[in-house]
Amino acid sequence: MGTTTARDSFALTCRMPMLRASYEAAPRLPVTHEFHERLYTRLPFRWHMHNRTAYVTGARLLGLLALMGLLLDAQSLHCQQLASSASPPTAQVQLPVVNLGETNFEDGFGAPGWLLEEFPESSVADTLRDATGRTVPGSNRVTVDSTTSHIAFVSHKRLLGAWLAAEALVPLVDVDVQLKGADTRVRGVGDLTVGSGLQWQPRKIGKAIFVQRVVIDVGVPTSKYSDARPVNIGNHFVVVNPYYAFTYEPNGKIEVSVRVHYLWNSINHDPFVGFGIKDMQAGQAFHANYAVSYQVLENVRLGFNGYWLQQLTDDKINGASFANSKERTVGLGLGIQLGGRRLWFRVNGYMETGVRNRPSGIKVTFRVSKALAGEH
Repeated sequence: MGTTTARDSFALTCRMPMLRASYEAAPRLPVTHEFHERLYTRLPFRWHMHNRTAYVTGARLLGLLALMGLLLDAQSLHCQQLASSASPPTAQVQLPVVNLGETNFEDGFGAPGWLLEEFPESSVADTLRDATGRTVPGSNRVTVDSTTSHIAFVSHKRLLGAWLAAEALVPLVDVDVQLKGADTRVRGVGDLTVGSGLQWQPRKIGKAIFVQRVVIDVGVPTSKYSDARPVNIGNHFVVVNPYYAFTYEPNGKIEVSVRVHYLWNSINHDPFVGFGIKDMQAGQAFHANYAVSYQVLENVRLGFNGYWLQQLTDDKINGASFANSKERTVGLGLGIQLGGRRLWFRVNGYMETGVRNRPSGIKVTFRVSKALAGEH
């Protein structure tokens, strides 16, 4: 096989932090040279491994919304009471940042070589939802601007018929929170995400093309963290987020891509001291990205993109499950992909609906990808 471009998508899984407040009840035939030429010049190198094709744990606003919940309801509860109360504190645990919509069109593709990417992203949430989906009253606004640097490598070495691959991601985040007069802003470098997996070579099924990838991403707590601060960029716990991605192209114009993740979080043994608790653990969750696009011109692709996050198990505080703490959100929108010949630009927008225990708003993601040909 000749030299090919590392074109594909270990997609990132995550970048912008999400906040949550709890109130009251709270809740992817040997191919011909022609085939390769088509794939490696037309499609983007999309090996975004982590949940962001690769993971990127953006700013971790540890319990910030929960803290704001205390401020908003100061007459009924305060931090000292939390320490002495026999019932779970009002503060809820929050899921770490994951890949929600950061990877989309032609996500399953990948080939030997290097991929360099930058993921600028902006999100504005001005509505907070409780466990029943009701809007939390008050003037609330969370603005997150971030960019994640992603480097991925797909080797020519094989295992189980697939190429071995690896990646790393590091985010830079700026978060501005305005909740009922209590404004907080934090910025810095987030936790490192590393991953490894298997990228299968595209194969033909009749006239169609099918390509897939499986990756295990791990987020490690490398960023600064202090239990004396309610807001931190780092998670201070380990995140394991494996995923499976595939792309199916029934013809040369239409493609369908899906990426499915499972999220597991370790225990944070040093939560914010103001909560008066010993430890907290975010629940396990399922999240997926899906997209359908059409090639309108040689280097232009337009389509529909979406994501879905559903927390499966309740959060835990001091080892005890916290009822009605499961998060949920669905994002729907449109996107465009431009470029070819190893350089691609993508813009995707999302509006959220069906939100539970999270802020609800609008998100716009950008992605600039540069593929470098691999060597044997």
